[in-house]
Amino acid sequence: MRLDDIPRRTRPAPRAGFLRRVLRWQLALLIVSGLALIWVLVGLELRHLDAIAERESKRDVHNLSHAFAEEVNATVSTIDLSLIGLRSHWERNRAEFPTLVSTLQRLLEDKVIFQVAVTDASGVMVFSSADAQARGLDLSDREHIRIHLDRHVDALHVSKPVLGRVSKKWSIQFTRPVYTLDGKFDGVIVASVAPAYFSRFFSHIDLGDGAALGLVRSDGTILARSPNQDEGRGIGVVLHGQPFDQTDAEPDGLYRRLSQVDGVERFFAWRTLPRYGLVVLIGQASKDAYARFAEQRMVYLEAGIGLSVVFVLLAVVLVGGARQRRRTLRALTEAEARWKFALEGSGEGVWDWDLVKQRAQLSKRAAALLQVDAETIPCNQETLDQMVHPDDVALVNKAMQSHFDEATPSYVAEHRVRARDGGWAWILSRGMVVKRALDGTPLRVVGTFSDIHDRKAREEYTRYLAQHDVLTGLPNRSLFTDRLQQALLRAQRDGGSLAVIYFDLDRFKPVNDSYGHETGDKLLAAVAARVRACLRESDTVARMGGDEFAILLPNVTAEADAARV
Repeated sequence: MRLDDIPRRTRPAPRAGFLRRVLRWQLALLIVSGLALIWVLVGLELRHLDAIAERESKRDVHNLSHAFAEEVNATVSTIDLSLIGLRSHWERNRAEFPTLVSTLQRLLEDKVIFQVAVTDASGVMVFSSADAQARGLDLSDREHIRIHLDRHVDALHVSKPVLGRVSKKWSIQFTRPVYTLDGKFDGVIVASVAPAYFSRFFSHIDLGDGAALGLVRSDGTILARSPNQDEGRGIGVVLHGQPFDQTDAEPDGLYRRLSQVDGVERFFAWRTLPRYGLVVLIGQASKDAYARFAEQRMVYLEAGIGLSVVFVLLAVVLVGGARQRRRTLRALTEAEARWKFALEGSGEGVWDWDLVKQRAQLSKRAAALLQVDAETIPCNQETLDQMVHPDDVALVNKAMQSHFDEATPSYVAEHRVRARDGGWAWILSRGMVVKRALDGTPLRVVGTFSDIHDRKAREEYTRYLAQHDVLTGLPNRSLFTDRLQQALLRAQRDGGSLAVIYFDLDRFKPVNDSYGHETGDKLLAAVAARVRACLRESDTVARMGGDEFAILLPNVTAEADAARV
């Protein structure tokens, strides 16, 4: 009975209509439940990604804060020791003091760049390494001078950032009191350092565009900060309510809040330097922290949307899927039949690969090309690694995977296979998937092997002739010129040098005229062999034409080395 012969009802039976409505409601309930489950899972995964991002961000800023603290501690310690040494020389030999300051600045320029000033006991400047005309300037109103005038304690003081009255530039003042040899207070010695010097660590970290770094006094005053797009932005600002300024604060820690300087929310890590009353801060913008998983978030969202669409279209897919499957199987069967017919008449080696069983059936010609005795062999990655040249394995895998992914209509690859004598033979391997699973996974591939060893040998010999002299076996002018250009580029890039020797054979023409060209050719070959034996593996000797030769000596530093050749 044909489908056309089945009687059609004009109205569905009541029972059938009821069942159809029940099925529709059940399908709708399934879709709604599925969508709810999908988006609950998506939401949980997104929260999990956020938690991972926050944890990794805190770990990064915590580790970087330790590194920054070590750098700041070393720098401040260097400044302090320099001040102690300089004040000792100030009291003993003021005439040589400027020279000593200049020498110390040169010695420490890789570690810290600073200017030195000295005031007398009343706060009037008596020495400045930055400006000799500044002598007599009254600095007694400055905080970093006043603290030593009011309190004679021999300790390093780190000032609040100071804005120069003339230069309009910020600086941090590191000061110690100066005493006479009998212990009487005699003034203040000052090392002035630009805030940007402490924030240079910022250029060595990569925490995103919203990252920030700061050096803060224990009272919350910002001494240095990066990024510093506007000159001095944030310097001198006093931070309030920070975890590190609490009386029972830990020496280091983590917190999250909006920046008081630019309003950006960040994950911050702090570490205190109690010896100097300083705190270092490293912060990563929360948006940058979460951005590291932006692609994964998008994948989850796209997956949620995709699965939602799948559930909505589930009914249509279920109905159309079976129909499409029948059409696909019919098309694959027809394609397989066409392939078999074409391959059987090709005269080439034919192979049939069952990917499920990981075995391949070979025709006699295919077995001969692979130089194996069996017509059924294992076919997996281990077999491929054993039979295919190591340099060609990646190429074969890539070509096969591209076809499996349906990026190419067929699989085609030229590669070498191991021969019985241990050598390698070139073959052309072609194939096509003739059977796939419902999800598109390839199950069976049919293809051919062609012997292209002679063609490859001819191509290789042709390339050799294009670049070598047949008589001597040396590189010709073309290959020599190419190697010379490459050597020049390497020497220019690495700052090296090379040598080129150009020579010909004296009285070669009389040899040809007297003994014949055959003798002349033997002489040229002997010269080529002797010169080649005198050179390194990296050197090149070439026959430029006639009796003219050229030698390329890379990595030669002296003319005498080339002359030895």
